[in-house]
Amino acid sequence: MQNIKIPRFLLGAALIFWGLQTGLWILAIPFALIVECSYFIPYQWDLSVADVKRVYRLCWLLFIILFIYLLITNWTIYFVDTILEWIPNVLFPLLVAQLYSKNKTPEKSSYPLPFDLTFPFFTLCLLSASAVYSKDIYFYIGMFILSSLALWTVRSQRYSPSIWLSLILIAGCMGFMGHLFLHQLDLALEDRVVSWLSRNNQQETDSAKQRTNIGDIGLLKLSNDILFRVSSPNPQVFPLLLREAVYDKYQFSSWITAQSSFTTVNPDNNGTTWRLGKKPIHNSTITVSTPLRNGSGLLKLADGTFEIDQLPVSQMEQNRYGTIKVTGKFEAIAYQFLFNPNFPLDSLPTERDLRIPNTERPVLNRIIQQLHLSGKSPQEIVNRVERFFQKNFTYSLTLAGKESNSTPISHFLLQTHAGHCEYFATATTLLLRAAGIPARYTIGYSVHEFSPLENQYIVRSRHAHAWSMVYVNHKWQTLDTTPANWESLEDSTVNQWGLIFDFFSFCGWRFSQGLQYLKTNNSLKYGWWIVLPLLIFILIFILMRKSSPKKWLGRFHPRQSSSPVIVQSAQIDPNSEFYLIEQALNQQGLVRHSSESWKNWLGRLRSELPDLDLLDDLTLLVELYYRDRFDPQGIEITQKEQLKYSIKIWLEQYTQKNGTNLRLKDDESGFSRRYP
Repeated sequence: MQNIKIPRFLLGAALIFWGLQTGLWILAIPFALIVECSYFIPYQWDLSVADVKRVYRLCWLLFIILFIYLLITNWTIYFVDTILEWIPNVLFPLLVAQLYSKNKTPEKSSYPLPFDLTFPFFTLCLLSASAVYSKDIYFYIGMFILSSLALWTVRSQRYSPSIWLSLILIAGCMGFMGHLFLHQLDLALEDRVVSWLSRNNQQETDSAKQRTNIGDIGLLKLSNDILFRVSSPNPQVFPLLLREAVYDKYQFSSWITAQSSFTTVNPDNNGTTWRLGKKPIHNSTITVSTPLRNGSGLLKLADGTFEIDQLPVSQMEQNRYGTIKVTGKFEAIAYQFLFNPNFPLDSLPTERDLRIPNTERPVLNRIIQQLHLSGKSPQEIVNRVERFFQKNFTYSLTLAGKESNSTPISHFLLQTHAGHCEYFATATTLLLRAAGIPARYTIGYSVHEFSPLENQYIVRSRHAHAWSMVYVNHKWQTLDTTPANWESLEDSTVNQWGLIFDFFSFCGWRFSQGLQYLKTNNSLKYGWWIVLPLLIFILIFILMRKSSPKKWLGRFHPRQSSSPVIVQSAQIDPNSEFYLIEQALNQQGLVRHSSESWKNWLGRLRSELPDLDLLDDLTLLVELYYRDRFDPQGIEITQKEQLKYSIKIWLEQYTQKNGTNLRLKDDESGFSRRYP
């Protein structure tokens, strides 16, 4: 395979570009420094094939760890894109081993990578940068400049630079237009895919459509994955319901927010504090650590939340029902909110909070008559409805088939008397509305599982919950009619092997916290780039050898550069055949100074003795000789034989013309050496 040399500093620029696009600049900058320093550090590792294989296995281990971590913590339809963003980290140890290796071209039969890795790694950096979800004009400009510089090194010499530049500019303009078209197509296809997946296996509230179907939470309850974590200095606030969205319209087994428009909430001057209402005298504080999928999502908040602190997002929006939608640049966020459940901030009820579908009215009126709700006070109606569900219904995730002429809620109220929280919350909301009490449907999560390992509460996917908000005594109150044993019933079905996944989830969360800290903490702004490269070098050194440090430090040798300027300043090996040429010239009084390179010596001879024969041929022989001796990649065997033969011919011709007494004798290889 023919190796393609990448220009100096271009690989470092590609790493910086990758870091800026993916947000991993905290790793990209030291990586770029390590790569570019390889051209200036005058020492190299004397790595064996076994050493390179160890680095190769290290890369595989890093990939497996990355795959498992992302599989546990970030399993979405963007899973492949996320892996692609992190791949340069996986292959970087192998790149370092090659850049700092003395032996870059071992035998192909035993060397894992018998080619130069720099150009493929450069291409991988650009590919990883393009995997980022959001792209702007600066992305394409950077991609165009880096690609053009790389292609310039392999351009055909048949065309002039001006023609090449014109063609690359035309290709760049056409590529930019194609980029815009493909980006819009990608957004459209992505929207279709997300919409389709949301209808078939919805895993979080759809903040754009403001719709949730009966059965969506039931699907969530099939998973034991940890979604987010909750902590508070006051343990008395738990168990707690954190709501995510509120709905007011029910039709065709779906709840919808009739007026789903959002208004912007402006932060305080610090940019991380967001106020939703006036601060009461008494309040409680909750801290939530949660992923922010694709840069946006709905916040999990308690009733009566009036302030949100330490929230690093760029935009916050709120609708009239208290649903909070945020947009930011971080994959994971941690925020605090202050709340007092006695001071809810929900909007006043409207006539929409009393509407019920005509298809559900007959069964609801039947239940009202059965419970004798007519003429009772609002609080008495609420109490009777709550006792009705607690005494006559059971919790179940296994639902029996309904009759074709009945709705799911009618079948639940009259036939099965069993269901999960969505059925209880929907039936309660509609029943209260039929009795003349404003009510809304609310979905969110129940916080009740304390983890001794993490010393905080964890909220799983199966902890998704639905309940009702009822307006009584001039304020909104939470009403959860789902039987209280639903938590223990679900816990009893959990596989005990889930503890292992919980441990990996905790480790992944801690790792993401540390990475987030490195990205946001200004105190590391000037210190990380000193410590991190040192740690990387120490890690690679430790993995290189299993022996003591003294042994592997002894394998660190001065660099043998392939640069023509440095090579030509070196001395000719006195044991080589090429040394005979210098002896022949010395016999004619043509002496090379000890500090004079062969290139400068031949240039001086050409200017002082323009009639001296064979100097042009000797210039070509010197170039080929230094390639054989100092280039880490060396020359082919046929070129070595040709070099020997050419030196022999040059010496014979020079001896005949100048009459030197240099005697030659053919050895077994066919080359003439001096014979004393």
